[in-house]
Amino acid sequence: MLETRSKSKSRAKTGNAPSEASESHILVASAFELARSLSIPNILVLADLLTDRRAVERAREDEAVIWLTHVGERESYPEIPKADPCIALPPTALDRLDQVKLGLTLAVLQRHVEVDTSVICLTGVAGSKRLDMLVIINPSRDLPWFRDHKIAKVDDKLLSREFVRLLEIAIRMSAEGREGKPIGAVFVLGDVEKMERHTRQLIFNPCKGHPQAARNIHNPEFLETLRELAALDGAFLVDKRGVVARAAAYLDAPVGKNVQVRRGLGARHVAAAAMTAKTDSLALVISESSGNITVFAQGAALLELEKPPSG
Repeated sequence: MLETRSKSKSRAKTGNAPSEASESHILVASAFELARSLSIPNILVLADLLTDRRAVERAREDEAVIWLTHVGERESYPEIPKADPCIALPPTALDRLDQVKLGLTLAVLQRHVEVDTSVICLTGVAGSKRLDMLVIINPSRDLPWFRDHKIAKVDDKLLSREFVRLLEIAIRMSAEGREGKPIGAVFVLGDVEKMERHTRQLIFNPCKGHPQAARNIHNPEFLETLRELAALDGAFLVDKRGVVARAAAYLDAPVGKNVQVRRGLGARHVAAAAMTAKTDSLALVISESSGNITVFAQGAALLELEKPPSG
């Protein structure tokens, strides 16, 4: 992974510092020149940090551009060419490298980028309206999961707005906690009927009997209920429409050789990884001790995000 950042502070000392918009434009132009010199076909751009998105059109030739957005509706970005793919990220603050890791992971899983192809990523501080970092990253070289697993086995339906919404919920829970205390939780997204074969209830299922609309992860009023239920031991089972079918569910999938969890992670992570190895599912785990978020697929960590800052 190669990374460069804007040196605006050193330039400021000389009295010749360009405006923030100019910095972004210079970084965009440099990125495309670098892509052509290194024969890199794809560029990822965090759209919300580029106030003049037409700067990309002025700089590009035949490079493919993938836009990372924070709004689900494509209509919110009229300057982006319709042929360019847009990937929605959770509307929450992530640091620069986590933005890159998440955006590129989704780009590869959604088949916008080949797994063995280097990509130039342009990002910056969330909310700053300024691009200030360029990263060259190759999924098969820099993202361990892609070296040992097949993306064709990941169900496209799992890479939906439900996954992005669960990430948003996990990030918020990690950053905010509950009543000032950290939260640990597990969300497993997939075919609930198949997952139920490897689960048992620790207590009476608190979701049973409630209308599906009331326990859908897209229902903003359900977030605080999820936060309260996270205090219970066990996991949340979420179907592909975003309905939470079970809470306080004990995950009991067998831990086979294909379950790979790095040292330092606990039983909650092992159980989540085992479930994704046994069933067609994705699991998101919030570490109660560190606040970090780990996404498991096919028995191994697909993505790890650091605890975001509170507020």
